[in-house]
Amino acid sequence: MASLHRRIPFATVTLGLLAALLLAGCAAPNPVAVDYDPTYKFANLRSYYLLDTLANGPVSPFESKRANQAVDDILKGSYQPAASREEADFLVRVQLFSADKVAVYEDPFSIYGGYRYFGFGWRAPLRVREYRESSLIVDVLSPDEAPLWRGSMPSVAGRHEAPEQQLFQLRQEASQILARFPPYNDVGFD
Repeated sequence: MASLHRRIPFATVTLGLLAALLLAGCAAPNPVAVDYDPTYKFANLRSYYLLDTLANGPVSPFESKRANQAVDDILKGSYQPAASREEADFLVRVQLFSADKVAVYEDPFSIYGGYRYFGFGWRAPLRVREYRESSLIVDVLSPDEAPLWRGSMPSVAGRHEAPEQQLFQLRQEASQILARFPPYNDVGFD
């Protein structure tokens, strides 16, 4: 009597499980960190005023200007720019922080000969890598500059050489940050 169940080869099952694990590893957590005042009514906000950018570390004035422009471009899609601070419902301050760092790695698999002035012995070489770590921070403040909302994420815009590429990357990062603004903690208007 013929078997009603067909046997699936072990290699097919293994390959399917491996593909599922690889696809599950591609999902990355959202890098945006958000904090806000839960007692504030964000639904009443209509217009904003963009304050001067704050920068810390090795940040050029052009990078600060591009970060401000990127946040302004994203905010214009949902809110009305105000002509002055006094007319705005909320203030926005963009901050760009950057620091040069050094990473030192010991590579135990890259062994070479020679130790000091003797021609024998083995030691693992050290690898040194210099890099810049940057963060883009967007603060939403009340008209009297009390903090209401903050969104931040690591920025990789400084890795690009061309100003157009930096602005494009900053727009993407500002879009990810401002996608979490306003926090929907209240319903209705005052």
